[in-house]
Amino acid sequence: MSMQWQPPLPPPLPPPVRRPPPRRSWLPAAIIGSAIVIAAGLVAGALILKDRTVPDGAGTCQAWAQTRQTLRSIPALPQDWNWSTPNIDNYITIQNAPVGKALEVFESEIANDPADVAQAAQDYVAARRHQMQSLSNHTYVAADGVSVDTALGNLNRLCGIQDNGRPI
Repeated sequence: MSMQWQPPLPPPLPPPVRRPPPRRSWLPAAIIGSAIVIAAGLVAGALILKDRTVPDGAGTCQAWAQTRQTLRSIPALPQDWNWSTPNIDNYITIQNAPVGKALEVFESEIANDPADVAQAAQDYVAARRHQMQSLSNHTYVAADGVSVDTALGNLNRLCGIQDNGRPI
C-alpha cells in the first residue's frame, strides 16, 4: 500500500501577544473618595466630643489631645511630593478640608487660662492655617512647615505631650 502524498503542515502559530490590562482610571478617584469619607467621619467624631464638659485649667490641653488624634488620622500629602506630583491639588484639598474643620472645633475649645497654653494653641492654629493657605496657593516653602513644627512643639510641651518625633 502506498500512501498518497500530502502537503506539509503549516508552521505553528506564534503565541498570542499579551497586552497589559487597560489602566484603571477609577482607582485614584476611589482612594480620594475613601479618604474624604474617613476624614469626614473623624471630624464628625470630634464634633460629637466637642460638647463634653471639661474641668477648668485642663480644657485647652484636653481639647488639644483630642484634636491631635484627629489631625494624625487625616491622610498626609504623599511622601516626597512636589508641585508636579500628579493630583497634588486634590491631595491638598483632601487634607485641608478636615484639618480646617478640626482647627475650628479646637479653636472654639481654647480656654483663656492658663494664658501661655491659650497663646500656644492660638499660635498653632494660626501657623497651621497659614500653611494650609500657602499649600492651596502653591506658595508653600519649608519655613511654613518650620513655623507649624515650632508652634506644635510648644503646644505639646505646655500640655505635657511627648510627640516622639512623629509629625501630625
